[in-house]
Amino acid sequence: MFSQEQIQQLMTLAGIGIICWILLRGKMRRQKAARSGVALSSLVHNGNAVGQPHTFTGTRSLGAPPEILQWQVELHDLGRELKGELDSKMLAVRSLSQTYDQAARRLSQLIELAEQVQIAPDSPLAQARHLTAQGWDHEKIAVHLGIALADIELLLSTPARDSVARRDSHSTTTA
Repeated sequence: MFSQEQIQQLMTLAGIGIICWILLRGKMRRQKAARSGVALSSLVHNGNAVGQPHTFTGTRSLGAPPEILQWQVELHDLGRELKGELDSKMLAVRSLSQTYDQAARRLSQLIELAEQVQIAPDSPLAQARHLTAQGWDHEKIAVHLGIALADIELLLSTPARDSVARRDSHSTTTA
């Protein structure tokens, strides 16, 4: 029916027509508003203007009583205060959570390091455990090592890691 070139020309004319129609419609609306006396909000203040600019009156335009309006304002203020308090508490919780996570990571690193520590064979603890394994009593060990009896009892009251590990594996196999 129409060739490709004719369709392009018709589309161009239609586009120009739509643009003109939009521009003319905006101009007619501005003229109509100027005639009706409603002042358009302008970015420049007109010092000679006699009318007050239209302001938003909120729910007053709905005929709400002043008590309801006061409640509405108080509720909005309360909402803002509560949101502020909640936000500050959320920040504090987030900060504490990060601190706890760092402390937990550090504690696990320290536990790993402590598990790698070996008791020196010439330490009093190792010697006291060795002598206890041979059947010596606490008093004889204290005299032999030159350490107070209370200290020997304290040293020997702490379980060795190997015996704790054996005891734990034994308790899991019997359970």
